[in-house]
Amino acid sequence: MSTFPFSLLVLACLAAMLSVRFGLEAALPGLQAAAEEAEVRESSGAMAVPPKPTGMVPSGEGDGEGDAVLTPAICEAMARQLQDTCWQALARQTAAADPQEALRVCTRLTDDDLRHECHADVAEAVAPLDRTVAEGICVAIPSVKWRGQCHFGMGLALAETDPEYAIARCDHAEAFRDFCRHDVVGEAALVDVAAAVTICAREEGGTLTRRTCWHGPGKYLARRDMGEAAAFCEQATASWRPLCYHGIGWGGAERDAEAALVSCASFGPYADNCRHGVANQLKRSDPERQLAICQSLTNPEAKAKCLAFVTQ
Repeated sequence: MSTFPFSLLVLACLAAMLSVRFGLEAALPGLQAAAEEAEVRESSGAMAVPPKPTGMVPSGEGDGEGDAVLTPAICEAMARQLQDTCWQALARQTAAADPQEALRVCTRLTDDDLRHECHADVAEAVAPLDRTVAEGICVAIPSVKWRGQCHFGMGLALAETDPEYAIARCDHAEAFRDFCRHDVVGEAALVDVAAAVTICAREEGGTLTRRTCWHGPGKYLARRDMGEAAAFCEQATASWRPLCYHGIGWGGAERDAEAALVSCASFGPYADNCRHGVANQLKRSDPERQLAICQSLTNPEAKAKCLAFVTQ
């Protein structure tokens, strides 16, 4: 196989995976709309570290796990419109071993916005190894958007190992602060429920900050087990408990909407909050089913909010 077809195949996979990371600017209005109903939208792990494509090269090459290894030569051989994506992926692949070299690779990107994102990617990859270096990279980004994303990414990278430090990064995430807290505390809950409860119970920040804190773990834990998520929500501050159960419905529906509705029925006074979450998750994939669920709710407040969300 020639170099160019191989590299094109690599980039096709990388571009597909990285595309979920490029939509944060478009996601921000969605987050603001969610603030009205405390239904924080998630960008498919918008800043989670995307997995490198596997199966592209024989096992034993590259990092020893069969992953495709990019090189400057491969990126230079790309069609012009693909090169920035290649340089960004190469920077991320290089970051853990040599962050300064990764930053030099970022300078090869011709698009300013992508170059800032590239720096944020490097910081996120470096954060688990050297948070001081990662912080310095974030601070140096001149773009408000990507500087905020950079700190957000650091928070996600460290959420499961140092949740207090990770949630503190959200204070630097600027426009994405509440979105960051929602996802970071959700990630933290997957390995340390007590830590998530402690963070949310402090009731820090404004109304949206406090609401989203309980919503995030409900959503993240429900992706794994709705019963486990319900046990978390029972520890929530009473005024935010309905939002936590809303998160359960949303997260459970990401796995199986019909099974989630069955589980919601067991949540007593919070059953409609859970169903409301299921309905919201279905907005893009099955709007007719979403509308039917909204119309079936008996809780007047949940029903009104659910139906309003249908028309947004």
